[in-house]
Amino acid sequence: MRVIVGAAAVALMLAALASSEARGQEAPPQDSQAQSQPPPAVPSPWSFRVSPYVWFAGLSGDVGVNANLPVIDVDVDFSEIFHSIDWFPPPVMAAGEVRYGRFAFTTDLIFLGLDADHEASRGPASVAAELDLDTVVWTFGGSFRAIEQDPVTLDLLVGGRLWNVDAKGTVTGFVARQRSGSQTWVDPIIGISGRVELGNGFALQAEGDVGGFGLVSDIDWQLLGTIQYQVADYLTLDAGYRYLAVDFDDGGFLFDVALSGPIIGASIRF
Repeated sequence: MRVIVGAAAVALMLAALASSEARGQEAPPQDSQAQSQPPPAVPSPWSFRVSPYVWFAGLSGDVGVNANLPVIDVDVDFSEIFHSIDWFPPPVMAAGEVRYGRFAFTTDLIFLGLDADHEASRGPASVAAELDLDTVVWTFGGSFRAIEQDPVTLDLLVGGRLWNVDAKGTVTGFVARQRSGSQTWVDPIIGISGRVELGNGFALQAEGDVGGFGLVSDIDWQLLGTIQYQVADYLTLDAGYRYLAVDFDDGGFLFDVALSGPIIGASIRF
């Protein structure tokens, strides 16, 4: 009996030892499995944004096609813009951004064709005039995020704005005259852009820039303010007001105008 009890005790001890060793051997795979799990993904510093928009831009100011034609006074309110737009080719309005961390490259392209009937003046006399205007405005440049502290961001901007203006003026009076002119120039610009998160998906954004400085045009500046609503992680809707003005004069070609009006759009990020 003592032999049997002793043998049973030895068997239990051996079984316990074997069980302990088995558990010890099974534990490393769990640790190994935990160690093999990949670390959390690090967000990419790269981001991209495409922003199509519609700008109901009225046009006011003075346009001189060349020295042989009187200056044409243009005044098209944004409420009349659909009657004055030349729909072929159609208007194009889109902006974009490529960002890497605090640095970004931004671009904004506008093509707008207008037909307007107004007055032309030279001295005290005024006559009826018709103006066909095709305008390309391309703003481009780089930015640096100087402040990034929730809920505020602030970017410093530097770049240029290219203007391409094709104008054809027709003046009727005792003798009808028609002249055309075209100019392309690039103004250096500097600016600032800020954004404030309001919560619940809403935000305010404001941007302003100024350029020309008499190097090319006398002055070239704009202001833009929008309220934004984030529909999804990748989609934001915005609405606001934009004002863009330039004063360029070269060899009888005058383009001293301001474009202004409401703006609506969407931004897609990826």
